[in-house]
Amino acid sequence: MGITIKEIAALAGVSPTTVANVLHGRTGKVSEKTYEAVKRALEENHYTPNMGARMIGNCGSRLIAVVMNFERRERVNTVQNPFFGEIIGALETEIRREGYYMLLYTSGSAEETVRLASTWNVEGIILIGLPPWKAPKIREFLKIPMVYIDTYFPDKDDGYDNVGLQDFEGGYEMTRFLIRQGHKRIAFLADGEKLVGVDYWRYQGYCRALSENGYPGGDYYCLPYEKSVRNEMLRQFCREHLQKYTALFFASDFYAADAVKTFHRQGIRVPEDISVAGFDDNIFAKQCQPGLTTIRQYVSEKGRVAVEKLMKLIRGEKDTPRNIKLPVELILRESVQRIE
Repeated sequence: MGITIKEIAALAGVSPTTVANVLHGRTGKVSEKTYEAVKRALEENHYTPNMGARMIGNCGSRLIAVVMNFERRERVNTVQNPFFGEIIGALETEIRREGYYMLLYTSGSAEETVRLASTWNVEGIILIGLPPWKAPKIREFLKIPMVYIDTYFPDKDDGYDNVGLQDFEGGYEMTRFLIRQGHKRIAFLADGEKLVGVDYWRYQGYCRALSENGYPGGDYYCLPYEKSVRNEMLRQFCREHLQKYTALFFASDFYAADAVKTFHRQGIRVPEDISVAGFDDNIFAKQCQPGLTTIRQYVSEKGRVAVEKLMKLIRGEKDTPRNIKLPVELILRESVQRIE
C-alpha cells in the first residue's frame, strides 16, 4: 500500500488539508515555501493519488475529457489522421503539465458525450470538431467548464469558448496566390456532400478571392472518405473534368496528397499538367512528391491555447476573447506551376 496524504503531511510538517490543496492545484491557499516542501515530499515518496477515492470524496477527479466528434468511427481509425494525432499529443502534454489526466473518447452524439463526462466526473471537457447545433444539448446537461476546438458558432452567440483557425483567410490567401500564378480556372475539393465547419469557411475564402478578381468559380467536388471509393472518383474526375481546370485546391493535405498519387498513376503530371494545393501543412504535404504548396496551421498551438483557456475556466478566472482564431501561413513548394 502506498503512502497516504496524512503521512505526507507529517513528513512536510503541514496539515493534510494543506497537502490536499497542493494536490488539487489550489496554490493560492499555500505559501510558495510550503508548496515546494509538500511537492518535494510527494515526489520523494512517489505519492500516487487514489483516483476512485478522489471522485467519491468530491475532491476533484483531476480528469479532463477530450472528446473527438467523429461519426465515421466504426469505419475509420480517427487518430490515423495527422491532425488528430498532433492535437491529441499537444493536449495530453499541456493537460499533464497542469497536473491533470486526459480521458480520450471518440463520440458520435451529444448524448454519448454527456454520459461520458457524467460517468467519469470530469472537471473539464475539450470538444474537437463538434457541430454547433449539438453544443446546446451538451451545455444543458453538463455544468462544467468546456472549451471547443474548430466549432463554428454564430457570431452573435458569445456563450461558448472556441479555439479555431483563420480558415476563411487561409482559403482566400491560397486562391489569391493561385490567381497570381496565372490560374483562372480553379476547383475546390473537400470531404462531404454538404460543406460544414472548417471546409465551409475555406471554401468561402476561395469563392471570395475568385469573385474579387472577376473569375468564374465556386466549383466544388465532393470527395468520399472511403479510400477505394475516393480513388475511383478521382479517376473519373481525371477523365471527365480535369481538362476544365489549371489548378485544384483541396481542403486538406490528406486529400491533396492522395490525389497527386492517383494522378501519377493515370499519367497526369503535377504541376506540369495540373497544379495542386492543400491546407494544413502536415506530414502529407512534406512527404508528397512534388512537395505540396499549402496553408500551414499550427495544430499544437491550438491544443496549448485550448488547455490554457480551460484551466482559467476551472479556476474561475475571466478570459477573453471567447472565440479565438489562430493565424495561418502560406507555404510554397513545387506542386503549383506558374502559367502565362
